[in-house]
Amino acid sequence: MDYSKRVDMVSAYKEPASYRPPATKEELTNSTEYPNMNSREYRLTEAVQLPDGKLCPFIDHMASNAAGQVMVAANQYTSRQWGGSVCAWESAADVLQEDKVSFSLRCEAFVTALCYTQDDLLFLLGNDRGSIELWSTNCSVRGPGYSLYQVDQRHEHIGAITAMDIFHGEDRHVISGSKDGCLKLWDYSEGDLHSTNTLHQAHSGPITGVATDGTQSSLAVSCSRDRSALLWDFREMKPATALYEQHDAAFTALRWTDETSWNRLVALGDEAGRVFFIDVRQPNVFLETIECFDRKVHKLSFHGKYFAVLGNTLEVKFFDADSKQIHVEHSASNYVRDIVWDQSATDKAVCCWLVGWDSYFKAIALEK
Repeated sequence: MDYSKRVDMVSAYKEPASYRPPATKEELTNSTEYPNMNSREYRLTEAVQLPDGKLCPFIDHMASNAAGQVMVAANQYTSRQWGGSVCAWESAADVLQEDKVSFSLRCEAFVTALCYTQDDLLFLLGNDRGSIELWSTNCSVRGPGYSLYQVDQRHEHIGAITAMDIFHGEDRHVISGSKDGCLKLWDYSEGDLHSTNTLHQAHSGPITGVATDGTQSSLAVSCSRDRSALLWDFREMKPATALYEQHDAAFTALRWTDETSWNRLVALGDEAGRVFFIDVRQPNVFLETIECFDRKVHKLSFHGKYFAVLGNTLEVKFFDADSKQIHVEHSASNYVRDIVWDQSATDKAVCCWLVGWDSYFKAIALEK
């Protein structure tokens, strides 16, 4: 072989010295000598920062406290800079009104969990980087009014936080679950956030939901994509008990109902769009099954004798205590992600607010 005739591939594909493309997006747009490649235009385009008081378009979470204040978390999944944002209002009627925002927060990661604590001035958020953050909305040193500051932040989950709920006892505890199947208990009563219990591989798949018992501060339930749901009693040395094993589809949502209206049943939603009710005193037996959607159930929410089912659909279905469908809301143009009930509603109607992607916000009134 005559190696003198070989082609030098490095030189052949090397960028020529005469190649001098425009250095700015404006010059590239008006240039007729160089192709307007999408990759180069993307690199030359500066990312636009979201202004204060404005939410990202993909609203994923909404939470309210006893004082009626409402907090909304949204994420940006399509722009050049991915991230999250949180805004709060004095009441749900003011949601998405930029001139009435009480405080706002920018997050470098996606907000995957959000909830108020038992103290109205404290809230918790989890993100897709596995960190959990404790925030305060007031500081006595700075005087009255909103003064947002971070109390503590912990990076102890390996995977993204996928579920979080607070315990309603005298102790200030919260439980969180992550994509790597880990459950963690946190204590925020001492002015910081520290882990009190870590359960590695609590599930063999990503945890999709956690819920606490409203009457006992040591009980919780969890579900996972491993098709199981577990009951946890953290007073025991071996806290886990199988609530349901080897379901025919992955569980995607759950809620522990109250004793007054629902006899403390646990509601479970699965990937096939079904909702099941199960008694913790009688595991592995579904007391009732409701066919809701042909896609996975995203969230279950209860208020008195009513409950709502949200899925990966444009619809939200409302049911009464007899599991009879009483209303279907289909005004959204994209997925509906969260719901907050009006605790001050009258005896004649039950009110709630829905949020979802494409900056969706809707007030709903259900007649009793």
